[in-house]
Amino acid sequence: MENDGNIIIQRNMENNMEQVNKFLSVYKDHDIVIESSTSGKYLCKELLKLNYTIHLINPAKVPEISNNYKKTDREDSFQLADVYRKGGMKEIYIPSGEIENIRSLVRYRHSLGEELTLKKNKIHALLTSYGIIIKATDPFGRKGLREIESNYSNLNYSDRIVLRSLLSDISYIKDREREIETEISSISDNNNNIKLLMTIPGINFYTAAGILSEIGTINRFDNKLKFASYTGLIPSEYSSGTKTVKGHITKHGPSILRFFLVETVHSLIKFTKKFKSKYLSIVRRLGKKRSIIAIARILAETIYSMLKNNVKFVDQERKETINPNELYFRRLEELSMKKINNMRRIANNGNVQGDSANLIYRGGIKDC
Repeated sequence: MENDGNIIIQRNMENNMEQVNKFLSVYKDHDIVIESSTSGKYLCKELLKLNYTIHLINPAKVPEISNNYKKTDREDSFQLADVYRKGGMKEIYIPSGEIENIRSLVRYRHSLGEELTLKKNKIHALLTSYGIIIKATDPFGRKGLREIESNYSNLNYSDRIVLRSLLSDISYIKDREREIETEISSISDNNNNIKLLMTIPGINFYTAAGILSEIGTINRFDNKLKFASYTGLIPSEYSSGTKTVKGHITKHGPSILRFFLVETVHSLIKFTKKFKSKYLSIVRRLGKKRSIIAIARILAETIYSMLKNNVKFVDQERKETINPNELYFRRLEELSMKKINNMRRIANNGNVQGDSANLIYRGGIKDC
């Protein structure tokens, strides 16, 4: 499309790089606008490797497309080009290869955690149906597993099989979690921003990598308010005349980023005087849940300042100096030890004292 809106050429082509390169060889100097679909993201990555100028957009955020009842590839492609020609189109951030890789692994690791919770809840429900309550602080730690084993004979035949299967699933998922965390540490080796984030109490290597992967580069946000808006932790507003009413948080942006921020807050209000005091000052007025969200927003703004100014987290009241490099490599060493222990467990076919695999493969649980 030319600057005056005239169409130069409009055609369909297969979604493969051979066809795309053949077409683009004639139009090398044109900017390329791509819809953020699954195939669109693949095309975007391939074209970036060839140094093309790419503009990735979400069609749902373009009224000319989302409100158009005429839904065809031909019509949508025209609208994409026309909106870009007119300007003012909000583009989707395209992360670097490193950030994209970390993000993919972190999101998969997060899904494993959700799956693990689901399996544990099923075991709780199964045991509860027999009136069995596990008293151990960690029902799936060594003491908890011994309690489960001691109650095994109280289950009927079919539920023994179900319990065995669920425990086996938990063992497998835990192994995958450790494996993915090790891979994350490998591809994000010596990342300075991860080091800075790990100086915040409650943020380990995995959480730091997760937060950074959803942010990308902090310089794409003009100020901390825009970053807070990206996290979806700001309240929605409704205006009517001179009256403005604030509602629930917008929940814009990646939900996994909000998850990491909210999870970190629970540690912050325990171990840092500043955040604890702030939390206590608003909890009576807002309640626990809303207060946690409010502190999560403050944390988001703190993270913005840290990454923007390349400074570590400082708790003034504790006057504690944290060496980011020392902390970073200590956490990497911990991950390395986890990997070694995981390899030993696999080599021993799961027969590690206290592990859920031990409960599965030892005599009794195995023999249904």
